Amino acid sequence: MVEVDIAKLANLTRLAISDNEINELEREIPEILAFVEQISEAGGEITKETGDHYNVMREDENPHETGVHTKKMVDAMPDSKDGYLRVRKIIAQD
Repeated sequence: MVEVDIAKLANLTRLAISDNEINELEREIPEILAFVEQISEAGGEITKETGDHYNVMREDENPHETGVHTKKMVDAMPDSKDGYLRVRKIIAQD
């Protein structure tokens, strides 16, 4: 059985969940994962068919010069430094 740290996942995804929900999800998610594994083991061939509109792209007819809009975009960011968007660190490295 897979152990899932729901509190840590909730913190990483910035979801507010109660202790009761944590307990319930810690019980349900391993069951769901076990069911998915059971389905995977059942096998079967998966076929993917594309429709008529797969990766529809247009010609790049009027490209602009690289960096023309960079300063405007960086200025629109809530926090930036040296031309990069600054964000709060959300994943800890052990």
